[in-house]
Amino acid sequence: MNKLKILPKALLLAFVIVLQSCDHVIDQIHENEQEQNYISPYRGNYTGTYTGDLNGNIVIKVSDKGSVEITRIAVNAQESYMTGLINSSFSTANKAPSGFILLGNLESKAGTWEMGNLKGTWNVTKN
Repeated sequence: MNKLKILPKALLLAFVIVLQSCDHVIDQIHENEQEQNYISPYRGNYTGTYTGDLNGNIVIKVSDKGSVEITRIAVNAQESYMTGLINSSFSTANKAPSGFILLGNLESKAGTWEMGNLKGTWNVTKN
């Protein structure tokens, strides 16, 4: 007789667990769809200059997903590196082969740059 009293409670508990699992799966599917449909508000091409201890031009290309290619153009050199955005700020995880890195963000379209002991400022406009 005790087994008959426990069975409905066990079935109810199992049903609640299944529902919670389904909710989690549905939430995960929704998050994945949002990531796939994400388009960076900063996507596009930007051009400008960097000044300070060195001077030159910079070109910034932001993809739909927020990956960033930064190209530094100097009189005798040109180099590029890939990075990303954290909100509107550049990630500092990557640098150009020379050590050149932009610090700042695309909301203000300005910031500072560093390359070893050399430093300065930069600004761009969106094309």
